[in-house]
Amino acid sequence: MTHGLPRRPLAAGAGALPGGPEGWDPQGPLTLETTRAMQRAVREEGAVPATIGVLGGTLHIGLDDGSLAELAAETAAGKASTANLAAVMARGQSAGTAVSATLAACALAEAGPIRVFATGGIGGIHAGWTQRPDVSADLLQLATTPTCVVCAGAKSILDLPATVEALETLGVPVVGYQTDLFPRFHAPGDERLKTQHRADDPPAVARLCRLQWEVLSADVGVVLANPIPPQFALDSRELDEAVAKANRAADDRAVTGAERTPFLLDELARLTNDRSLVANIALLLNNARLAAAVAVALCRT
Repeated sequence: MTHGLPRRPLAAGAGALPGGPEGWDPQGPLTLETTRAMQRAVREEGAVPATIGVLGGTLHIGLDDGSLAELAAETAAGKASTANLAAVMARGQSAGTAVSATLAACALAEAGPIRVFATGGIGGIHAGWTQRPDVSADLLQLATTPTCVVCAGAKSILDLPATVEALETLGVPVVGYQTDLFPRFHAPGDERLKTQHRADDPPAVARLCRLQWEVLSADVGVVLANPIPPQFALDSRELDEAVAKANRAADDRAVTGAERTPFLLDELARLTNDRSLVANIALLLNNARLAAAVAVALCRT
């Protein structure tokens, strides 16, 4: 809602909206229209969406449509992680929540912990981390929150081998959904990076999660890596070149910290004429559907 996707419609020639035009306002901001589409996808799979965000200093676990529109229209709304969530709330500000802050909120739900969470890609270890130790708070929160995070791997702008290695070090299971390869967000995985485990249907994911949390009593998250639908994936070589150019631009402008990821994603959109945005929307909807199916399977086991 406040980072990753722009507050504008798709550029002309970027491609058709994933999932067809039903329910989309083609002139509406991508932030709001994509979130609404994700909620519809969750409901269609038989689950209940609870979009998380901060409005006027209050953390909301389950935003209604009016609140979604309010957050989408708030141009000053930023990105809250566990590192600054309390400060954002104390200042009475509005913000979208990064993976780490969303996971923290999942543990606070009044009806009980939220066990399944859909996002685009998790944060991780940025390129050049040996010179600039830019490591997302998402990793530590994944290691301490028993929630299944459905994602298209980690963001393609990251050092993916280092990110996967860090997850293994932290004891976070990385499960490929119908794949043995770790997805690259905008592109499918390749043989350079494999997942630790594989599951081929939602009941199998649910069984693994219950064993992890209830039998082994491990208060640790599960990363369910769900590849982008092939028809929306970017070419791997094109993606590598665009990511390299975006990182060089960020270095030239000394963009670091929480501002780096939104900057890099904006650069990717510019370099691909918004085709990276179409891919981003497609994987978000794909992850929402799978997360809902896993949630239903958890309730049935």
